[in-house]
Amino acid sequence: MVKFVAFVLVTCLCVGMVNEWLKPKYYYNDVYPSTNTFQDFYRLEKNTVDVLFFGSSHAVCSLNPQVIYDTYGITSYNLGTEQQSLVVTYYWLREALKYQSPKAVVIDTYMLHKFSDNYVYNDMNCSEPAVRKAMDNMRLSPLKWEAAQTIARTDPTQSSLSYLLPNIRYHSRWTELGEDDFTQSSMVTHGALKGFTIMDGTDETLTYTPFRAEDAEAVEGDIKMEPSATYLRKTIDLCKEKGIQVILINIPCAESIQRYRSTRDFADECGVPFYDFNEASLYNAIGYNAAEDLLSHPNYHGAEKISLYLGNLLAEEYGIAPRQDPSYDVTRLVYQHELENLQLQNTLELEDYLAQLNRERYSIFLFAPTAFSACLDDDTMNALFALGFSTELRGVRDGTHYCAVRDSAGTTERLTEEDLQFTGSIRGGLTTYAFTVDTSQMTNKIYQLTVDGIACSNISTGLTIVVYDNEFKEIVDRVNFDTTTEDHTATHY
Repeated sequence: MVKFVAFVLVTCLCVGMVNEWLKPKYYYNDVYPSTNTFQDFYRLEKNTVDVLFFGSSHAVCSLNPQVIYDTYGITSYNLGTEQQSLVVTYYWLREALKYQSPKAVVIDTYMLHKFSDNYVYNDMNCSEPAVRKAMDNMRLSPLKWEAAQTIARTDPTQSSLSYLLPNIRYHSRWTELGEDDFTQSSMVTHGALKGFTIMDGTDETLTYTPFRAEDAEAVEGDIKMEPSATYLRKTIDLCKEKGIQVILINIPCAESIQRYRSTRDFADECGVPFYDFNEASLYNAIGYNAAEDLLSHPNYHGAEKISLYLGNLLAEEYGIAPRQDPSYDVTRLVYQHELENLQLQNTLELEDYLAQLNRERYSIFLFAPTAFSACLDDDTMNALFALGFSTELRGVRDGTHYCAVRDSAGTTERLTEEDLQFTGSIRGGLTTYAFTVDTSQMTNKIYQLTVDGIACSNISTGLTIVVYDNEFKEIVDRVNFDTTTEDHTATHY
């Protein structure tokens, strides 16, 4: 009996470990870090979150708990995911209520209607990988089994058992396993942004004219998807049963007035408020500008506008009181880290760029394989010296090759007119790099820098800089400054 019990326990342990390894991971070095989102949620102190956000990637990119906390002191968490089916929203709300007692739940309604005309549809109204990103991270429980059965009934192409035993779905993934699959604890410990994802960029050509609410009276509402409507209603009923205030929203996303009418009527039927930022009065109230803030997936400036409006609404209209929570001190540092990386990616002045590199978390790669010294000046060289590079690059004749690396172990530099193959690693050997210069073939000369298997140099003239973030375990910027010209033209790529 002892041997039998021991065998069963060891087998269960091995199966559990294999399932955890095979399950895909999405951390803060991915666009949508859903693994961080849900695993960080489980690490929160119980009953410390007063507002929960749910919804699609629209919600993930728009609702920033850090901004809301820093401005209004309201504690919130964003449990949105890409293409989040409203079936998934319902079950994740039930899961969240095991650990938190929110006073309000805010739901992005984008998935209430058809996701896209170019989409192969099932009744989940989203892709199977989108369902997985949320449900694979839910803890094993009778609730997860209930959710898995509902998903399989709604989309018969899916297996309910595979949500309890992911190796059924991911059995062939063992050939793709990498470092992140075995370091979940440290990756989650680093922390994300309480479910929020930072987007950047602008589109000066983007124009958008929001519709007026009064014009909706003359249109017919768009068709709602099923079971999306059923499960949104179940979610609202659950919140009412628990005494939780429900707020439905839609962010600026060029949504049609027909969908606005449909959602507004649905909200009225359920007796809950609906705020659609595609409607002119709200769009203008937050000072939104599509050309500056983007549509559908707002950049972090647009997200701040939406979040500040909602924070004020939660405080003034719904009576959510401020409270102290030291976990926001941690996420504030992560948020600042992300913003510093974005600032780096948008810097065009060489000296300003080099000044921003003086952070311990960065490993820096320099590559100048042909011509680079013509317009190097004292300011540039002094900035390079300050970063720990010591080779004098002024006055070097064209055809000379320069490559250098600075990381926590020190600085390594090469300056030569001979072809070279220079390799090494950072992060204790976990990330490799290689510099290659091969001029032996007149018509096919090779000037290449590779970091972590990624080709990082496509310009041979001037100074190419590649920045690797050791905390995020990723390349955060690649830029070439043409130091053969006076203005040191910058090209981020």
